[in-house]
Amino acid sequence: MKTANIQPQMTIYELGEVLFTYIKDHWKGVLNRNIKELEQLFPEYADATYGMYLDKLIPPIWKLIKENGFRSTEKTKEDDFVIGECLHFRNSMEKAKWGTPHHEKRVFWIVIENQHKDKIGTLLFELSHSHIEFNLPAPPRFLPLEEMKREEIIKKIIQLEENLS
Repeated sequence: MKTANIQPQMTIYELGEVLFTYIKDHWKGVLNRNIKELEQLFPEYADATYGMYLDKLIPPIWKLIKENGFRSTEKTKEDDFVIGECLHFRNSMEKAKWGTPHHEKRVFWIVIENQHKDKIGTLLFELSHSHIEFNLPAPPRFLPLEEMKREEIIKKIIQLEENLS
C-alpha cells in the first residue's frame, strides 16, 4: 500500500477524503484477490462474509490513522462484533427500503477523536451488498459528518440514504 498522507491536525473532512481515496483505490483489488474464497464462504456465513472482506480491506489504512493519533471514541465491549478493526456492528443501520435483496446498504458510523482527545466528527462507512450472493454492487465508501451524537448521526444517515433512494 502506498503511504496515505495523514496528518495529526486533520479535520474530519480531510480524514474522510483520505479514507474515501484509499477505499476507491483498493476495494476492487482486495475483492479480486479474495473473490473465490469469499464466494465459497457466502453460502455458510451469509452477511458475515462481507465482514471477512472488510477485515482485509480496512486494517491497513486504520493502522495509519491510529499512528497519527486518531481513535474511535467507542469503547469496545466484550460482546461487540467489530469489523475491520474499527466498525462496531452495533453502530450501524440497514433498511430494506434503501435497496433490494441484490443491492442492500449497511451504514456504519465511527465518532473520531484526535490525539488531544477532542472529538472532531464522525466517519460514515457505507457498504452496498447482496443478500442473495456474495456481491458488492457499488464501491464501499467513507463519508465525513459533523454530527457526533448517536441520535443526530442516525437522523443524518436516514436523511442521506432516503435522499439517494
